[in-house]
Amino acid sequence: MKKWIKGLLLGTLGLTFLVGCSSKVSEDELKENNWSIEPDEEDVPNMIASFSDHVMTLKVDVDSMESTATDEWEQMGEDFAKELASEMDFKFEYTLDGDQITLKDTENEDESNDFEVSKEDDNIIFTPADDSDEDSETIILQSRKDEED
Repeated sequence: MKKWIKGLLLGTLGLTFLVGCSSKVSEDELKENNWSIEPDEEDVPNMIASFSDHVMTLKVDVDSMESTATDEWEQMGEDFAKELASEMDFKFEYTLDGDQITLKDTENEDESNDFEVSKEDDNIIFTPADDSDEDSETIILQSRKDEED
């Protein structure tokens, strides 16, 4: 009887571990929040990603841009640049198939990137499927729901 209970407990723990490690990302999870993307480069502003049916929209997070203005004229220039940046958005058509996502530029149909999608805590991670593509880098989507409250 003890062996049977011990086996049942080990089986339950093993199943719980496997289910926890194999969570796939769904379209609903992508659409659930706005996402923050922090680039590796220091002088590049953060981006905000949002998902709708088959379209990912990227916008510049102007609130993450730090001012370097030393006088009133530079401040006016920065304010103007932030206003322009806030009006810009980039659209990508996406296809989510299992743990693979393909992002296709809506303005340049020939440009597309494939990523492996995984979930780590509340973050969603896009890892380039093709290691030889030097232009493609890992993208970490961090939920913005805490920031919006």
